[in-house]
Amino acid sequence: MGSHWARIAVVTALAFSGITAASAKADDMSAWLKARQARFAAFKRHHPHEAAEIAKIKAKTAFAIAASSWPDADHAALDAPTHIWSVTDTPVTLWDGPAYPKMVVIPAGEYTMGSPDGEAGRDVDEGPRHRVRIGYSFAMGVTDVTVAEFRRFVAETHYDAGSSCTTNEPGAQPHPDRSFLNPSYSQTIDDPVVCMNLDTIQAYLGWLSKKTGHAYRLATEAEYEYAERAGSTTPWWWGADPDAQCVNANGSDLDTQARFTQLKAANCHDGYVFTAPVGRFKPNPFGLYDMAGEVWSVVADCWNDSYAGAPNDGSAMPGGDCGRRVMRSGSWNNDPLSLRSARRSKNGVIDRRAYGIGFRVVRTL
Repeated sequence: MGSHWARIAVVTALAFSGITAASAKADDMSAWLKARQARFAAFKRHHPHEAAEIAKIKAKTAFAIAASSWPDADHAALDAPTHIWSVTDTPVTLWDGPAYPKMVVIPAGEYTMGSPDGEAGRDVDEGPRHRVRIGYSFAMGVTDVTVAEFRRFVAETHYDAGSSCTTNEPGAQPHPDRSFLNPSYSQTIDDPVVCMNLDTIQAYLGWLSKKTGHAYRLATEAEYEYAERAGSTTPWWWGADPDAQCVNANGSDLDTQARFTQLKAANCHDGYVFTAPVGRFKPNPFGLYDMAGEVWSVVADCWNDSYAGAPNDGSAMPGGDCGRRVMRSGSWNNDPLSLRSARRSKNGVIDRRAYGIGFRVVRTL
């Protein structure tokens, strides 16, 4: 089975690496989609029984969880290690087609959510720390939803994605004549889409679910932190060094600080002032790119000021201020402390579009 998934990993990696800014022109998507269709056809030849493979993953995961123990003493030990019930040696990718986000299966597991008191940059809303057991596998977008993927939805549905967006420009805010097509800085079609609000995100998820026949949704906050950490217990998924940011995440660095001198920054260069094409930085151990940095990612939870009373099963926090949703990951203009795995933010994304807000999809298995 290991060699089988290795072959799939090679094929999918090649398919992913072919999606570059040079693959398509912003004003001509037909050739780009045709090329992606050819790559997808090759992928399907190597992965003909997706439903059966998912069933195997779920069955093996259920067995692993049933065979594990979760005594009260371990559950109470917040510094206990993360447990991941992985049933494959390499990340398993799923793909509904070249016009849709590529997904990776996140295995079930158990971890400590939140940050310890002594962590630099910690906010009080990052606690109390608590153990969470996610007793199921789910699929998550390998990257944030891209400009090209969102454009496909708009082109097919004629959805009105708005004509104003809050930017970092002077003058009236939200800034008129700004949208995901023109967020105040230049993007390629492979950059993460921005200027999103909750209504727009939900419209895209509904369209994607209808087109593919699979249930797509936003991650819960607990799912997002679990997927971002990918087994780590350090401030960032890559470790404890903030200046290692530039090879692992697109945040505020010396290139960004040279343009926006008021920003704090990592002491390194990543070559990008604004967003970057997705997948340009190292993936975390789950095979997810840009889980820290790039753009703030909206999740399913309404805002709560703490984790008091939070569920321990991976579900969304009940109640809270549903006029504001939780956002995770930090953005291209945030310093390293804002890109920590436990960092959370709130925003009125119900009706507000902003130049640093995007999203990543989750698929229920």
